[in-house]
This record gives sequence, C-alpha cells and structure tokens, in this order.
Amino acid sequence: MGNLQYQTSRFERLSYGGFFLGQNIIYTIQFQFLTYFYVEYVGLTLGHTTVMLLIAKLWDAFNDPIMGAIVDKCNFKQGKYLPWLKFVTYFVPLTLFFVFININATYNVKLIYAYISYIVWGMVYTVSDAPLFSLSTVMTDEIYERDKLISYGRLAAAIAAISSAVFMSIKANLGWTATAGIYCAFAFIVMFPLQFTAKERVKYERSSDITFKKVFQFLFKNKYLMIYYLGFMAISSTNTLQTMAVYFANSNLGDETMVTVIMGTTVLPVIIIAPFLPALIKGFGKKRITVVSSIATIILCVVQYYAGYDSLVVFLAIASVRVVFMQLPLLIYGMFTADCIEYGAYINGERTEGIAFSIQTFITKLSGAICGTLCLQLLYAFGYVEQAAVQSSETLQGIWIIVSLVPIIGYGIMLIVMAFYKLDEQEVERMIKVNCVHRIL
Repeated sequence: MGNLQYQTSRFERLSYGGFFLGQNIIYTIQFQFLTYFYVEYVGLTLGHTTVMLLIAKLWDAFNDPIMGAIVDKCNFKQGKYLPWLKFVTYFVPLTLFFVFININATYNVKLIYAYISYIVWGMVYTVSDAPLFSLSTVMTDEIYERDKLISYGRLAAAIAAISSAVFMSIKANLGWTATAGIYCAFAFIVMFPLQFTAKERVKYERSSDITFKKVFQFLFKNKYLMIYYLGFMAISSTNTLQTMAVYFANSNLGDETMVTVIMGTTVLPVIIIAPFLPALIKGFGKKRITVVSSIATIILCVVQYYAGYDSLVVFLAIASVRVVFMQLPLLIYGMFTADCIEYGAYINGERTEGIAFSIQTFITKLSGAICGTLCLQLLYAFGYVEQAAVQSSETLQGIWIIVSLVPIIGYGIMLIVMAFYKLDEQEVERMIKVNCVHRIL
C-alpha cells in the first residue's frame, strides 16, 4: 500500500470520524427538524419560514466559495486546516443551541431572532466543512488511505442520522431546547479530540502569492468537479425523506414520534454498509457504484409508491432498501471531490483544496435550501394546514408523493451526468504521484 509512515493510525481515523459525527449531528437535527420547530412550536407561518430558510441558506451557501478561497490563501504555524477546526469545535454546537430557543416575544421579534440566530449559525458552520474535508488530503497521500479516512467520516454521518431518530422521542419528555442542548453537548465531546490527534503529514508545493482571482479561475477549469456536482445537486435537492419524515409521521401515520421508527429503520442499513465502502470502491469504482445506485433508486421509488404505507412493515422494508441505494452516492461524494482536486492540481499546477471542498459545501447547502423550499412549497400546493390536527386526504396523498416519487427526478439527472464523468481511481492514483512533491512527518 506504500510507505507505512504515511498511513493514518486507527486513533486518527476514529477522531476524524468523531469530528464528522459531531458536525453531522449538528447539521442533521437542523436540517430534519428546524422547519417543524419553527412552524409547529415557535408558531411562524409556513410562508415566512420558507422565505427565511431560503434566504438564510442561500446567504450561507454563497459564503462557502469565499471561505474556501480564504482557506487556500491562509497558512498558520499550527497547520493549514487544524486551526480552523479548533475554532468550530466550540462555536458550531454553541450557535445551534441558540437556534432552538423559542424566545418569549411578539411574532415579529421571534421572526427576527430566527433570522439572526440561524444566519449566525450557518456562517460559523461554513468555517468547518472545507478544512475538515481538506484535512484528509494532507493526512495521507495514498488514495486508499484517503478513501478510508473519508469513509470513516461518512460512516459517522450515517450514525449521526440514526441518532436523530430519537430526537422527537426525547423532545416529548424534555422539550425542544433541552433536547437540542443534549445533542449539541454530545457533538462537542466527539469533535474535541481531532485538534490534538490529527497530523498534517503531506506538504505540497504552493504558490505564496496566489490571488483570489486565480483560485476561482482554477476552480472553473476543473471540468470534472463541475460535472459531478451538477449531478450531486440534483440528487440532494430531491432527497426528500429527511425533510418530510416528521410531517409524514405526524400526518400520514398519526404520531410524530414514529419518525424514530422510520429514521432508525432506514438509516441502520446504511450504517451496516458504510464500513465496506473502501472495499466496494476498490472492487467496483465510485462511478459504477453511483450509476448502479441511481438506477436502483429510481426503480425502488416506483415500487415504494405503489406498495403504499397501509402496511407499516412493508413500507419500512422497502424504504430501508431504497435508502441504502439513495445514500450510497451521498456517502462517497467527498471522495469524488478529493479525486477532482488531484485532477485540478494536475492540469493547473496549483492545489486549491479549500475552494474545491467549499464548492462541495456550497452545493450541499444550496441543494438543502432547494430541497427544503421544494418540500414546503409542495406541502402548500397540496393544501397542508399548519398546526392542524388532521390533514385532508389530498394533502396526505401529496405528502406521500413527495416522500416516495420526487427523488426520481434527481437520480435520473445523476445518471445523465455520470455519462460525462471520465475520472477513475487508476488515473487519479497516477495524478497523485505527479502532484505530490514532498512529504514530511
């Protein structure tokens, strides 16, 4: 596999995964429950919540490329990426805790507080993503080791998703703010060790006078990064299950705490398969996994819709299989970015990990904004009534369509996009050897 001194230790991989776990716990609970919190608990209207989240997420998303360029420009004595991660370890959990506070105030003040607290959290969270993913490229220069690192991160993300399954059950006993506080505290604990354990081993030749203009020029020359993230944005923008799970549980199944069963059953298979990602990639390649998963997702979406949810067992069985194929492309997207960074460095002669991974974050947040807005607008179109005890049959059918059929659009687009993506693992391995000029412990 190469020189052992450039392989990461198991403890490093665990702490790297731990940071991902905490970061994704933070991201998941706001992504999955925040709209429901604002509409059903704080009392904001569906319209105001839609506009507020869209504005905040778009503002947050467009900050990402700027943050990525700053990361590429800055070099600290303590390391290129670890100082950023030390900062966010403390402030990402803290700022999200304040988001989940329902202040005792008038409606307009509550809306203003929601805008300010959510935007502040989003800007702090922006600092975390590009340095975290970029760190994997300097901890090791071996593609299998790098994929192993990122797979630890994606496994941690899957665990974060399943941890969110019990959020509503805890909330039923402790309330929104206390439950969010528990999650934020745990996130901080598992994020904390990375700053002390990770090592930036690999150093690359970098221009000392690279400008912001050049950073963005290099970005847009990276055609495979642009191609891949067009498809990724499509599947992320239509991945409706997490956003709609609590609405589906409350309205269609009649019990909001059923989201625990839904998320637990659908995320557990992902956790089981995640540790095998490096072996799957080694055997089949990332592109083939993405293509096969997209085809399977489209088929299973149709099967899910026609099978219905009258039988909870049948619904959960199909959903658990469908989610595995839906999530596989979302588990390996960071590995695609890392490969595209090597391609960009190869053709440009300059490494710009920060801006490349910030595009990953930008697309993730932009597609999250699109998905959230799409779901809320479709709810409105299907006649959803805020805080109503019972929804109409048309609304219930609409919720089911959003949950089961909407993802077909995104995965169909990904299939088309993958026809134009030509990088494979062997080619990337060759580029890494050319790009890596020297290494240090």
